[in-house]
Amino acid sequence: MISSLMAIVNSGEEVIVFEPFYENYGPDTILCDAKPRFITLHEPDWHFDEKELTQAFNNKTKAIIINTPIIPPAKFFHARSYNSSPISA
Repeated sequence: MISSLMAIVNSGEEVIVFEPFYENYGPDTILCDAKPRFITLHEPDWHFDEKELTQAFNNKTKAIIINTPIIPPAKFFHARSYNSSPISA
């Protein structure tokens, strides 16, 4: 993951990371001199709040880390989860 981030993220840019997340995603972003923007997945079905996700995007957003199934809750995201979110753009 860090190799991919280092290839596409520049200093001062932002990376959206869903939490909970694999323990390296946040630190990998920081090591690239970027800022992680954490989006909480809410129990019990581990969904994200579309408004929170939309607000996380700005002109500094360079990447979003989507890991499915997401660890630790083993949540699978389907394409329809993103239809009305900024991810679909």
